[in-house]
Amino acid sequence: MSGERAESDPAGTPPAGEPLAGISRRSLAWILDVALVTVLIFVAVAVVDEIFGPTVRLHRDAAALEDVLAADPGRVVLNAVLATLLSVSYFVIPWILLGGTPAQLALRLRVRGSAGGETLPFGRALARWILLFPPFATVSALTAGLPLVGAFVWGAAAVWYVVLLLTTARSDTKQGLHDRIARSVVCTRGREAAYRAAHVR
Repeated sequence: MSGERAESDPAGTPPAGEPLAGISRRSLAWILDVALVTVLIFVAVAVVDEIFGPTVRLHRDAAALEDVLAADPGRVVLNAVLATLLSVSYFVIPWILLGGTPAQLALRLRVRGSAGGETLPFGRALARWILLFPPFATVSALTAGLPLVGAFVWGAAAVWYVVLLLTTARSDTKQGLHDRIARSVVCTRGREAAYRAAHVR
C-alpha cells in the first residue's frame, strides 16, 4: 500500500511535510546569492590581475581611439573560467552537502529531490546550476569585441529568466523548468526543524 501511495504522489510533494517556498523568498535568496558570488568573483579576478597583471591595459599613446583600451584575450578566458568555477562551487557544493546555498539557508530554504526529499546528487545539482546560470556572462565576455552578439546574449538571458519565473509561478509545486529537469523542489524549513538540524549531531 505504501509503495502504491508513493508512486501516486506528485513529483513535487514537499519532503517531510515541509511547505513549498514562495517565489518572493526564493527570488530574494537568488539575488543575495548572486551578489555574494559576484563579490567572490571580483576578489578572485583582482587577485589574478595583481599576480599576472591587468586584463585590460590603457595605452595613452595609441594611434586609434579603439586601441586605447586593449584586453588580453588569454586573461579574459582565464577570468571567465575562474568565474565559472567559483559559481559552480558556490551553488553546487552547498546544494549537495547542506541542501541550500548560504542565502537559502539564511532564509530557511532547502533544495531537495522532488521524490524522496534527499539532497541533490552531483549530476542533478550541476544540471540545476546550468539551468539557473547558463553561461551568458562568459559568452558575453569572450565576445566583448562583438556588440551585436553581446546584445543577443543578454537579450536571451532576460527571456530565459522570464521563462523560469513564469514556469515557477504557474506550477502547483512551485517547480520552474530548472526544477522539473533537475527533479528538485524548494521548501521552507520551520524554525523548530532548523533548530533541531543545527543542534542535533
